[in-house]
Amino acid sequence: MGHPAKDPAPGPVPLTGVVKVPGQAPPGWSVEHLGATAFPPSDRPYALLEGWDFGPLFEPFSIEGEAGEHVIPWDDRFPDGPFLLEAAHRGEGMFSLIPQTELGGVIPDLYFSNGLRDFRGSTVPERRHPQLKLSARNPWILRIKPVAAARRLTGTMTGYGHEALLYTGPAVELRVLFRGRDTGHTGHCALWYHEVAGETRLTEKRRGLLLNDSGRKVKSTVRLPAGPLLLRWKAEGDWTLAVEEPRSPDRP
Repeated sequence: MGHPAKDPAPGPVPLTGVVKVPGQAPPGWSVEHLGATAFPPSDRPYALLEGWDFGPLFEPFSIEGEAGEHVIPWDDRFPDGPFLLEAAHRGEGMFSLIPQTELGGVIPDLYFSNGLRDFRGSTVPERRHPQLKLSARNPWILRIKPVAAARRLTGTMTGYGHEALLYTGPAVELRVLFRGRDTGHTGHCALWYHEVAGETRLTEKRRGLLLNDSGRKVKSTVRLPAGPLLLRWKAEGDWTLAVEEPRSPDRP
């Protein structure tokens, strides 16, 4: 049996003391090309993307624990609607977070399952499940926030591991550079987009797969539809995304 996770602060609760900040949110958790970092990583200042209305607003809360197997009930602490789920795991070893039925059966909707050193990741779950099964070799932390607190994709940005991103611009070309799981080792990356205008949930009919590849290094350019989009980027390693701004009619 695993160690019980620490009880988080009650939530969701009415949103107070939070100021919406327009434009690009501050940088997220990061590592220097797979280097070790302090644990737990410092949290980003809580900034919401101005005008983003997909997902409810609520006060963020955290759940943390030690190594072992844990079952986390999807109870009233979690919002009734899409939310941003951030995770971090210290050091080496496998870390996984998988939805389950109440009887313990695994639902094939993987959130995280990764052996990256100093894993960092975020996603937006597609649907509500009875409970979550977490397995960790070392201490871990989950942070639950509104979707509007995710990083906004603009210009050139770098990251490490899985990440949920927000895009609100026009249709553009997106350059993708994925550097692989570790130096000299193959890793996997995949990029999904979800059209969220007027939606309250993620739906299959308004999503698409832009990239699904593996290798020591993946370089690709994909066509990103006009926003607002929620991007779910899965990457076993270090990456860079660069938005190619649309050319003006006067430019060759």
